[in-house]
Amino acid sequence: MLAIVVTFTAVAAWGNDRFVKLPSAIGVMLAGVCVAAFTLAASALGWVDGNQAKDLVNSLHFDTLLLAGHGTNAAGQGILLGILLFAAALQIEPTAVTKRFGLIIWLATIGVVLTAIGTAAGFQLLLWLDGGGVDFVLLILFGAILAPTDPVAALSLLRQTSAPGRVREVIAGESLFNDGISIVLFLFLLAVITGNTETPFEGRWMLGFVVETGGAIVAGVVLGLVGRLFVATSRKASVIVMVSLAVVLSIGVLAPAFYISCPVACVVAGLIMGRSRSLAQQEGRMAVSFWGLIEQSLTAMLFLMIGLELLVVTLTWSAVLWSLAVIPILIGVRFIALLVPWFIAKLFGRTTISIEEVLLMTWCGLRGGVSIAMAIAVPTTIMLGDGTSLRSHALLATIIVVIGSILIQGLTVDRLSRMVQRRTDRRAAAVAA
Repeated sequence: MLAIVVTFTAVAAWGNDRFVKLPSAIGVMLAGVCVAAFTLAASALGWVDGNQAKDLVNSLHFDTLLLAGHGTNAAGQGILLGILLFAAALQIEPTAVTKRFGLIIWLATIGVVLTAIGTAAGFQLLLWLDGGGVDFVLLILFGAILAPTDPVAALSLLRQTSAPGRVREVIAGESLFNDGISIVLFLFLLAVITGNTETPFEGRWMLGFVVETGGAIVAGVVLGLVGRLFVATSRKASVIVMVSLAVVLSIGVLAPAFYISCPVACVVAGLIMGRSRSLAQQEGRMAVSFWGLIEQSLTAMLFLMIGLELLVVTLTWSAVLWSLAVIPILIGVRFIALLVPWFIAKLFGRTTISIEEVLLMTWCGLRGGVSIAMAIAVPTTIMLGDGTSLRSHALLATIIVVIGSILIQGLTVDRLSRMVQRRTDRRAAAVAA
């Protein structure tokens, strides 16, 4: 399975780099979409057995690769997301996060909740206008699935744009933290809806939420400091790489056993180890380059799998149109979530971010693999009023929203960045004059 995914990803990445020249993540994802579309068409015409392709995609276990479970039997679940977030955090200058800490924490916590509730309210309004309706708690669960922005897509795209540094800082910090927070929110909403929980907190949802996030921060700090101590006393790149791998894999084992969030712990550990002065030296830079290669390779495979997920859903024009209607709702809710703290900070003269940059940060809110993993993890036993499973509707809508947001927003974010930069430069020149 690994050989098939890696080989196909390598061919897709090479073809994109050689001929299409789109951003790597988008190009590889489009290759997956094209393969899925061709396979579906060939299966409909009777040329191939589409069930074999569906079995292949299902055997990838997309949800357990990205979504960590609980208990000792869940060790290693969510490790792919942990590795990706650790690699991204290790390469980010920690001061870039601390400078915008207030806005980042707002977006990663309150912003996630606002996005979940706002998306649910907007979609409920659309359903009401169409003469239908769904239990609002189920819609909030759907909103929580779509709440996290994708750190991999956002960061890889922003590196290739002329976006102002402060915009990149906010997007980087927010994307690193909101995945873990969204997963915690999703798991506890599932527990509220189904009454089943794998944690020992039973009905004490708030306590469980605090323990899972707070415990992850503590674990990330402890293991990050231990790793930083070893890195600071290492002189070889190979040793630094092995130490950092040990930290990430240890979190992957310990986090599920202690009912804490693996992604949050990996981000914190990565930020702390990234502050080591040893990483600024030649051997340390080689180790960081290794993690950059790991991030790019895993990102390509992740986005390939996103495209292939189209094979396991039933597509209808009505469902696709309803799913696409969610994208403007998400963008509008995200803009409001950004506008509130920006307006308050502007009133007290505590920010230099312009309204154009708020719009750019809104547009950079791409959805990704974490949302699809959560949609796959929805139990098939949760039913809607018409007797259909929530999972089938949520999975289709999430895949369409993820692919649509990456294509629509991802392919236009560079142009919007240049427009914002030109307006910022003109404003600075006018002030100087």
